[in-house]
Amino acid sequence: MVSVKNANAMAEVIYYLKGIKQEDINKIPKKLLKYLNDNASKEYKCDFDYNKPLKDLNLLDETRGIIGMICYNYWCIDEIQKKQYIDKLNINELQYQEFLHEKYNPDNLFKNKNEKNIEEPVKNTEMIEYREPLFKKIILKIKNFFHK
Repeated sequence: MVSVKNANAMAEVIYYLKGIKQEDINKIPKKLLKYLNDNASKEYKCDFDYNKPLKDLNLLDETRGIIGMICYNYWCIDEIQKKQYIDKLNINELQYQEFLHEKYNPDNLFKNKNEKNIEEPVKNTEMIEYREPLFKKIILKIKNFFHK
């Protein structure tokens, strides 16, 4: 049994494969294509532009993983291409980790928060009148009546 997320990813992979060259599809084993077709979600609707590069498509992370696995195992012809592909993946991962470190750096996280609080002026300082809810007033009247 395949999870819903993986089934949706397989549906996206099938849809993606429809937009590439037949010679690249022929490099993928028939058994893998059958597995993808059998386990792909039938209800999930894919709609993306084939003219855009893969990185610009709004794909699930699982879809990107499956396509990456297909690229590494079946489209990279020799060890040199496989090494270049892995090197590119490592560079991308390092860039992503640097981005995350800058965004969520614990040293800067609290500095930015304090700066935002200092810059924002207090807008509304009016007193709010508190009223007890009608239901609570009725309950209190009933309790007072029985305690007398």
